[in-house]
Amino acid sequence: MTPATARRVCLGLRICWEEEPELIDLAPATANGPLAGYRVLEFGTNVSAPFAAMLLGDQGADVIKVETAGGDQTRGAGSLRSGVAGISSYFMNVNRNKRSIVVDLKAADGLAAVSALAATCDVVIQNYRPGVADRLGIGYEAIKALRPNIVYVSIDGMGTAGTAAKRRVYDIVIQAMSGFAATQAPIATGVPALVNNAVTDKITALNVWQGVTAALLHRERTGLGQHVQVSMLDAALAFLWPDAMTGITFTGDGVIKLASPAEIKFIHPTKDTHIVVGFFGPDEWAALCNVTGMSELIDEPRFRTLKDRLENIADVNRILSTAFLSRTTAEWVPLLEAADAVFAPVNSPDDLLQDRAIAEAGILEDFDHPATGGYRQPRHPVRFSETPASIRSHAPMLGADTADILGELGLSPD
Repeated sequence: MTPATARRVCLGLRICWEEEPELIDLAPATANGPLAGYRVLEFGTNVSAPFAAMLLGDQGADVIKVETAGGDQTRGAGSLRSGVAGISSYFMNVNRNKRSIVVDLKAADGLAAVSALAATCDVVIQNYRPGVADRLGIGYEAIKALRPNIVYVSIDGMGTAGTAAKRRVYDIVIQAMSGFAATQAPIATGVPALVNNAVTDKITALNVWQGVTAALLHRERTGLGQHVQVSMLDAALAFLWPDAMTGITFTGDGVIKLASPAEIKFIHPTKDTHIVVGFFGPDEWAALCNVTGMSELIDEPRFRTLKDRLENIADVNRILSTAFLSRTTAEWVPLLEAADAVFAPVNSPDDLLQDRAIAEAGILEDFDHPATGGYRQPRHPVRFSETPASIRSHAPMLGADTADILGELGLSPD
């Protein structure tokens, strides 16, 4: 979103304005997404459980986040606003559309309060290490006794069997074990590299998000709840398998291996920055050849089919890298767009704020948080024609809703 079209929204006051003071329609304060009327209880920290619960909240669910007195540790990660404690950009990005309650789960009264709350919920999500939720008294069997048709989600690192299940797991551990780090290694060096974000946490969250809605659909049809288990290692391998693991898909002899994604140079330097291009279909290869002035290569036997191009990938890499050095990225963009090529400028985080395509799509929106001030978020990624998802509330301050939530249960904060 460019500065000229930037939208600022104060959710608390339901006021919005632009630089030219024209009112803009604001998402309704009352949820009307496809999951409106469902209640989700989240015992989550870091990314996997919070991100999944946030997406459910975007789609209308009432999400209640249970925190300890110290709060989710991501409250202190990412960027912080000077003078504001207890909420960070990292936390805000995976915790909108939630209410926060602080409870001591190790105290009898705290467990009783959470148990009463769980009995009113449709979904429980937790990402403790295996066995911890049971020891705290909030495992599947304990919650099922209170709410027989509960959809209960357990997120773990490496499953529940074997000694590895007991390990302390973060995204970097799963990236290493699953092959993510190895598949990022440049062919020239072979040195593994981590993806510089919590990619396996987020992949896990997406699987949880889908798993919850599938389980709720099953419950609508049968009246039965169930225990849904998602491991980060499972989610990462399922995500990698379609393309990164083509080399180990077939078993036995007689396997012909073509170039892996790591061997294909998709990113090429231009005169000033970098650009990414693809050449999968014949039309796409022809577009690159024409726009770079190398139309004679369209019918070159070494490059005629995708199989040919992959078998001669070193030549393809070298030819394209040489060609794109002749112009700046800004000069290449209109030429590639006119040729209907597969391409994109390689944006930095700052660059994407100025990207015309992102601005025209209207993906980013600006908001005002009562404590932290201005911030931006991407809209919910799924667009429903009849039951739109919405950003209705900011990520909560620690325990901001404790009194209200306990009051709904007829309990006092004490």
